[in-house]
Amino acid sequence: MFFKMGDKIFACWLTKNMIIFKIIIIMIYLSEILNVSVKDRSERVIGQLKDILIKPQSGTYAPLYFLFIKNKKNKKEFFVPVEFVANFGKRWIALKHLEINIPAVTPENNYLWLAKEILDEQIVDTKGARVVRVNDLKVGPFEDKMCVLGIDVSFRGILRRLGLEWLDVFNLLPITLIDWRNAKQMNGKLQLTTVAEELKHLHPADLANIIEDLSIKQGSTLVDSLAPGAAAAVVEEMDPEIQTMIMHYLGPEKAADIVEKMSVDETVDLLKSLPEDEARRFLERLQTSKSKKIEHLFKYTEDSAGGIMTTDYVEAEPEWSVKMVIEEIKKLSTTLHSILYVYVVDKEDNLKGVISLRSLIISDHSELVKDVMKKMPEGSILKIDQKVNEIIRIMTKYNLYGAAVLDENEKMAGVVTLDDIMRFVDPNA
Repeated sequence: MFFKMGDKIFACWLTKNMIIFKIIIIMIYLSEILNVSVKDRSERVIGQLKDILIKPQSGTYAPLYFLFIKNKKNKKEFFVPVEFVANFGKRWIALKHLEINIPAVTPENNYLWLAKEILDEQIVDTKGARVVRVNDLKVGPFEDKMCVLGIDVSFRGILRRLGLEWLDVFNLLPITLIDWRNAKQMNGKLQLTTVAEELKHLHPADLANIIEDLSIKQGSTLVDSLAPGAAAAVVEEMDPEIQTMIMHYLGPEKAADIVEKMSVDETVDLLKSLPEDEARRFLERLQTSKSKKIEHLFKYTEDSAGGIMTTDYVEAEPEWSVKMVIEEIKKLSTTLHSILYVYVVDKEDNLKGVISLRSLIISDHSELVKDVMKKMPEGSILKIDQKVNEIIRIMTKYNLYGAAVLDENEKMAGVVTLDDIMRFVDPNA
């Protein structure tokens, strides 16, 4: 006969002379069993539980492997394999064997200590795309093994560890558990390259938020473990101050490949935040064509069209066919964040008009660009020294997602997008 109360199942067997009760713990928190007495089969206390060892296994619950036990009386320390455990309880842990039958074992170095290496550490919740602190761990059976099932990141977990959970008399404090399978440790023996593999499916903005919550060393290591293109997309989404510290920590040699994949305007913003000699070392490692663009943009102030514009956009000549423009877009698509318009310029870089992607899609491939493009109102074209407030007014007036920028010689210089405006207005967004 079985009946349940809370996290326990009471199993009742009726014998000829008595009723025998056995308590099987279904779920328990690590803090509830740390420091409890460990008894052998004769109910003799052999020590207290000080820690539990696991092996991290990606994508599954981590089975418990060894109990680490200390005996204060004889100063003895030893490990007990979990298969020797009969029951886990909040008052004591019962073993199946006598102490003399427990083998002396020394675990290898590829185990994690739950109390010493997991509790109070930062972990990445890959599903929630956030960094949280481990306040407690939930342990229970899974596929006939005792495993770590969840991570308690709530304030309730802290109270439980302090023995003060009774303060929440009315159960007002919720327990927030993260599935162990969605958690990645940032310290200890779990390599960050493994974490990067698990996190690469996240949006760059989400991954940037995670890195911003880590230490500079951890964040830098995680960025360095990503492919240069993926790392560049993440770095561009970071808070400018964190971005600067990460790239400074990596140094010009390691960061050069990442910077090479960043857009020109983002690279300019980054290099402006670095000391001049360090920025110069970065420039020396970039391709000549990109470094020339960057040096050209350095002279413009951050609150001007020249300071916030991007030089990554699609150009077409008036005599090109629509088919040629589409081929050009295909060729450049991997290097541009977004393509909404194609800007038509002649061989002298004079701006002639603009074509939307919609127009390209509905136009016949044989049509010429000059016959499909639209001329822009003169007031919608930005001057390179115009300030952000004026740019916002112009783009709002003409309902522009992107506005062309002309330099001092009235030549096409770049494009200001809504994204550029938002990043200037709120760099931390």
